[in-house]
Amino acid sequence: MKTKILILFLLMIATIGTVAAVNLEVTSVEINNRNIYESDGTHSNNYRYQRGEDLNIDVCVKALSEVKDAQIEANIYGYKYSTRERDKVSDMTDTFDLDEGDNDCFELNLQIPTKMDIDYYKLRIRVADRDGISFEKMFQLNIKGSSRSSAIEIKDFTIEPQEVIAGRAFTAKVKVKNIGDYDLDDLKVTVSVPQLNIKTSEYMDTIDSDETKTFEELLLRIPECTREGRYNVEIVVEFDEYEETSVSTYINVKSGDMCGTSSTGTEDKTVITVPSSQEINVGTSVAYPIMIQNNMGQSKTYTLTVSGAAGWATTKIEPNAVVVVPAGQSKTVYLYVSPNINAELGDKILTLTVDSGTESKQIPLVAKLSKTTSGTTTNWSNLRNGLELTFVVLVIILIIIGLIIAFNKMKDNKKEETEPYY
Repeated sequence: MKTKILILFLLMIATIGTVAAVNLEVTSVEINNRNIYESDGTHSNNYRYQRGEDLNIDVCVKALSEVKDAQIEANIYGYKYSTRERDKVSDMTDTFDLDEGDNDCFELNLQIPTKMDIDYYKLRIRVADRDGISFEKMFQLNIKGSSRSSAIEIKDFTIEPQEVIAGRAFTAKVKVKNIGDYDLDDLKVTVSVPQLNIKTSEYMDTIDSDETKTFEELLLRIPECTREGRYNVEIVVEFDEYEETSVSTYINVKSGDMCGTSSTGTEDKTVITVPSSQEINVGTSVAYPIMIQNNMGQSKTYTLTVSGAAGWATTKIEPNAVVVVPAGQSKTVYLYVSPNINAELGDKILTLTVDSGTESKQIPLVAKLSKTTSGTTTNWSNLRNGLELTFVVLVIILIIIGLIIAFNKMKDNKKEETEPYY
């Protein structure tokens, strides 16, 4: 009996303590200027929110008695990365005091993480002071994907190397995520250095909702004789016809010694010399002479390959892509580049790789594409076809001439045979 009385007494004390703690009444809660709760309402209003959306939460309170050192807290529950992105899903006001009967409103700021799953989550609003909790309520958040205009997020990008010697190239990799509700087609990423007027682009056919993909590696060559300094690099991703998102970074350029002709090699081994850039008119071809100098004490076999022309040009290496260079000598081969008739104008980057088995060199080459004009570089394919046709015509003419001569000779012989002999 005494035990039951003691338990009842403790419950009464706990109840009194709880009642005493309720010294603040929450009169309303708004998120982004939309009311989700009123103290005299019978229910709360639920709304949809998008990934990446900022939540500006206004909580208005009324002091039922004097309030000392009270605080208001807002938390989103159920996000698996909440400990890593606490500032997005949790916020708390500074302590505040209110006299009895006073009203005031306080703002908290959260953000829906872009990594958050498309689902329902709970938002908890709690009002408390040192003595206990005056108000605590859960509100349901219906999280949807971002709108089409902000569906693509640049999740990550890399620039290698961060410090580039003038005349050489750097590579860029760009990873994107579709945080919207719909699949998207025909994405385009452009990496540029506006101060140097260079840029290159890559394309992605499709990316599904909630999918993460990485564009093919992009290569940009720093023009020769570029001044040392820091240059901004702009990364722009275009999607859904008219939308785009962008980020920026920088590279450090160091002065180089390749003004005009680019040479690369290792001392006393192999030196490769090739024009660093060529101007090409669309619909024609141009040749890059490649001189390979073997400074070793024995002959070496070099294999040449070219990358970066897919989608805008065809290439070939003549007389052969495999070259044997005797010790201490050099040989020259030619890289022919023929842009497609519908190729986009502007600077294009090719990568020439020369591999000997023991060493490999990658040399960036620039093809400056422009419109076809009269007197442009010879189209090697058309020239070859024309020469072949001319040769066939000449052979036919020679055959006809030969037949005529033979026919005439036969006539002369026949005439001699029929004449009388005296």
